[in-house]
Amino acid sequence: MILSDPRELSISELKGHCRVLCLDYGDKRIGVAISDINWIIASPLKVLASHGVLKELIQTIDEQNVGVLVVGAPKSLSGGNSGKQFEKVKKFANKLDELLPNKKILFFDERLSSVAAKRFLDEAEMTRSKQKKTIDKVAASFFLQGFLDSLNYNSL
Repeated sequence: MILSDPRELSISELKGHCRVLCLDYGDKRIGVAISDINWIIASPLKVLASHGVLKELIQTIDEQNVGVLVVGAPKSLSGGNSGKQFEKVKKFANKLDELLPNKKILFFDERLSSVAAKRFLDEAEMTRSKQKKTIDKVAASFFLQGFLDSLNYNSL
């Protein structure tokens, strides 16, 4: 089930029973981040090649006890969907929805997550070659943390 607003999801009963997996979909790579079981902390998990990824992704979802998938929605700075890339992300999410009918999937704004991840890695004095290998999963963890914070803030 694909939804665009976390308030549309009846996911409160899932908290404490499964994890949230976040996907930062790109043409070449997908950054993957995961929450803890209580949906408080997001952690970078891995970076996958975008093509031929579905089998490995489904295996990760099963291994990590994932119940909710958050897919980064590329938005323009004005807040609208950003054209061709959003259509690619939507197509990818629809394929996941077909393969994982019992999982809840939603889009979440990923604006500036890569910029924040780059700044973070620069401040950590990580070399450019290491940054290239990790930036996608760090960006995914940044916007997953934003998603988790919005859920936890709204439930207070």
